[in-house]
Amino acid sequence: MVKIRLSARVPAPVEDVYQHVTAFGEDGLLDEEIVHERYSEDIRLDGAEYVYTEDTRIHEDDPSQIITWKCSFDYPNQRVMRAVDSNWSHRTDTFHPDRGFTHWTVMWEIQDNFFRSLIKYFAYKVGTHRSLRRQVINPVIKHFEKDFQ
Repeated sequence: MVKIRLSARVPAPVEDVYQHVTAFGEDGLLDEEIVHERYSEDIRLDGAEYVYTEDTRIHEDDPSQIITWKCSFDYPNQRVMRAVDSNWSHRTDTFHPDRGFTHWTVMWEIQDNFFRSLIKYFAYKVGTHRSLRRQVINPVIKHFEKDFQ
């Protein structure tokens, strides 16, 4: 499998970053409103995993594209999101303490044939990584920078 990765050093303790990114705490999912915003209204516990569906269409007038996600949480170390019966990439977030900061890594495992996975990987290397950093990593860093200063 082809994997792509982003990482950052976030100016906050591991537990705080984990809770902010995942909406999951030591005792399970946090505030219901935040959970529904980050995941979906239909999130439910199924054994040891949380399951929810998401409409992933890009444009409002596109046909609906419903994907089922299965999430497992290992507070405060890791979250794994697996796309069920889909070629969407699985996502793993890991969190490690780093001298008063948190080293946060997001890794996507591309679920496509090898050739298409390589094309996605090269597209990521050429330019997509900047937009992913802006959309995924930077908002978290900015959230904690205002508390850190």
